[in-house]
Amino acid sequence: MAMNKQTTHHIDATDLLCPVPLMMLKQAMQALSPAEQLTILVTDVHAELDFEIWCERFGHGLELTRVNDHSWLFTVTKGKAQ
Repeated sequence: MAMNKQTTHHIDATDLLCPVPLMMLKQAMQALSPAEQLTILVTDVHAELDFEIWCERFGHGLELTRVNDHSWLFTVTKGKAQ
């Protein structure tokens, strides 16, 4: 059964370097319920690996959209409560 998920939260982490984007993501995810989504816009080239590892470890979904050569937009779906 497909769910209609809406992204209702957005974080702009452009021009911020590791570990700040990940810390912003972690803090914002605490306020979400399972299956809620947020987007985070980053320019830090290391964010993809940081986000992949963190989301895998805590059971969150992660999708990447390249905005341009210098920025990436991630959509994170909160997993089940742990």
